[in-house]
Amino acid sequence: MNRSDGRAGRLFLCLIGLMLILVGGVFEWLMIRSYQHAKASREWPQVEALVLRSVIDERQINGSPREFRLNVLFGYSYQGEEFTSDRLSPRGTKWTKETEALEQLAEQYASGTTHTAWVNPEQPDAAIMVHDTKAAGYTLWFPALIIIGGGGMIWGAFKK
Repeated sequence: MNRSDGRAGRLFLCLIGLMLILVGGVFEWLMIRSYQHAKASREWPQVEALVLRSVIDERQINGSPREFRLNVLFGYSYQGEEFTSDRLSPRGTKWTKETEALEQLAEQYASGTTHTAWVNPEQPDAAIMVHDTKAAGYTLWFPALIIIGGGGMIWGAFKK
């Protein structure tokens, strides 16, 4: 093999390694951010919230199967002011085809029931009754492996 083929191969490995580091870094950043948001919401002040409305919405897009989601509105007092929020969780309620689980959720958050809500002190009109999962924090090792693999490819390209 001539010298230019060897350099081209090393350059190719370096580029793939850099791309793996970049992709792994983006996923690592997104997962850290998700974990931090989930952790921060657990430190928000707690208030009692009254469910004002709880209905199951339905949609069907271009002939696809019907989907459903729980539409909740709840009221609460925070620092002497009255607020309402329609966010069950920070990401809202997902659309789903599974009606049984959704009906149980609707029963749990029926109109007139009271629940603990957590209020974002920076945006008092943004409260939630269900926290996001912190699972992203427990899986940070996976994108770290991609970053390490990319670094290993670069290191291996220059190793004799």
